Amino acid sequence: MKFTKLLLCFLIYSLCFSISAKTTQLTKFIFPIVNIYQKKITIFYKNNTLNIKGLNGNGNLKVYSIIGNIICDIDLQNLANLSLPIELIRQNMYIIRIQTSNNKIFTHKIIAQ
Repeated sequence: MKFTKLLLCFLIYSLCFSISAKTTQLTKFIFPIVNIYQKKITIFYKNNTLNIKGLNGNGNLKVYSIIGNIICDIDLQNLANLSLPIELIRQNMYIIRIQTSNNKIFTHKIIAQ
């Protein structure tokens, strides 16, 4: 009886140890991906102006309607503190896609207020 309890404890311990070893290996692969998205980017639409803060450098800005129609496609020289006058229909959802010069792509959904 003691031997079966000991064997059962050993199996549970080895199972827990193997699961924790696999999760630590998995976090090594996930951790760099999480760091990419920790950059704080603020995108909002107010008073017929699209405001973007938190990016640097050159890039391309595209605004899509929620059904995929392109509303705006602009190449920009400076993405830092961008204020773009654009007229969007109120209470509609839009997708903002920004591709920087080093090929990083950021997408964000907004509702025109």
